[in-house]
Amino acid sequence: MSDFPEHLLRGKRILVTRSSEQAGTFSKRLRELGAIPLEFPTIRLLPPQQWGPLDRAFERLLAEDIRPWLVFTSANGVHFALERFQQRGNEPKLLAEKARLVSIGKATTSRLAEYGLSPSLVPAEAVGESVAAAILEEDQRLAAETRGERVVLMRAEVAGETIVTELEKAGLVVEDIPAYRNVPARSDDQQGQEVLRLLQDRQLAILTFTSSSTVRNFMQWLRSCEAKDFHPTSFVLQNPTLKIASIGPITSQTIREWGLPVDIQARTYTLDGLIEAIVEYEERHA
Repeated sequence: MSDFPEHLLRGKRILVTRSSEQAGTFSKRLRELGAIPLEFPTIRLLPPQQWGPLDRAFERLLAEDIRPWLVFTSANGVHFALERFQQRGNEPKLLAEKARLVSIGKATTSRLAEYGLSPSLVPAEAVGESVAAAILEEDQRLAAETRGERVVLMRAEVAGETIVTELEKAGLVVEDIPAYRNVPARSDDQQGQEVLRLLQDRQLAILTFTSSSTVRNFMQWLRSCEAKDFHPTSFVLQNPTLKIASIGPITSQTIREWGLPVDIQARTYTLDGLIEAIVEYEERHA
């Protein structure tokens, strides 16, 4: 962050749509650059509706002699899965002995480190094709008796199908295990009215989205606010000064599915990468 010009984003109101538990760090970094972050959490993070599938997946991992690939697609997945693993009396280090850990993204790797774990594999990109290619390449390097043809995904209860499709196309057997769920946040009326006012007055500079869930929940909320004399969705679509920033290609795909443009996309799919992309965009258009 020290490489960025101080107060480059001075006075720009930036909407932060990630969960309230995670918004603080992002907002702090934006504020350091002079921006005015407006936190409007569109998701809450909760345990899965049932722990059974996750518990049984861990039981299989501990019972098997062949080490499958265990893929974490987010820091949230690591947190919920490993907290549950520990609650059931297990040490996280057992996972490194019983599975080959795959981490998607720096934040996920950092969260694994908090539990004393290092991934065996970190794909170059956080997209299904890259994950499948990295696993297949690593499998080719391993002796036949140690190859992992099964992939256990631990991620959100409702998530995109691209990664599963790409892994299965590559000939891998995939178990998609819900470790947590994203649900719409209960934004109070005052928060919502403030966001609507800023949209109507064209005072928001950038909308930031850090997952597909933040996009879906924000747009569903926006459409629920449609009234006879005020159409906030149109304000988003027709406001040339409002820019939309995405943390990565999967989130960008969801943004476009809702008919919105993607003006800014992080090259590194982390909060730092997103802020860097915003700064670079502002420098180019200063």
